[in-house]
Amino acid sequence: MTSVFHVLIGCPASGKSTLAAHLHQAIPQSQIISTDQIRENLFGDAATQGDWTLINSEISTQIAQAIAAGKQIIYDATNAEKAWRSELLDSLKKLDDLKIIGWYLQTPLEVCYQRNKNRLRQVPEDVIETYAIALEKSPPSKDEGFTELHRIPYDQLENIDFSQLRSQWKN
Repeated sequence: MTSVFHVLIGCPASGKSTLAAHLHQAIPQSQIISTDQIRENLFGDAATQGDWTLINSEISTQIAQAIAAGKQIIYDATNAEKAWRSELLDSLKKLDDLKIIGWYLQTPLEVCYQRNKNRLRQVPEDVIETYAIALEKSPPSKDEGFTELHRIPYDQLENIDFSQLRSQWKN
């Protein structure tokens, strides 16, 4: 049986968690794996970067559990650096029959700054800028190993009809 892994890509405050919620609503047999939520669970605060080895171990555990349960995975993390995406996609290549769908949220830096100001947990602007530069320098490409790669302009997220796409992603 083919599993589906949705990789969200974008700066902090670009709309990734909103997209994750839309995907989860459209795909009831799905699980959101959020690095922010993992940090919250491990360290008591999503803002605590913590030991990546611990975080990555928990990500791997949650991926294995979701696949075993027959769920699609929605991976909610910035994935801004090409090296991070490569590490993730290389680890996923070990899994048989896995469709990897990338979702690149193309949100202008100024919009991210504005949204960030309205969030409970704000990310420092220099961090947002660093991720924006990384994405500008090495934007995601289907050649990285994605089965599909969707580029979503920031002002189009609310216009996507996920129910139309759902049948394409059935396990």
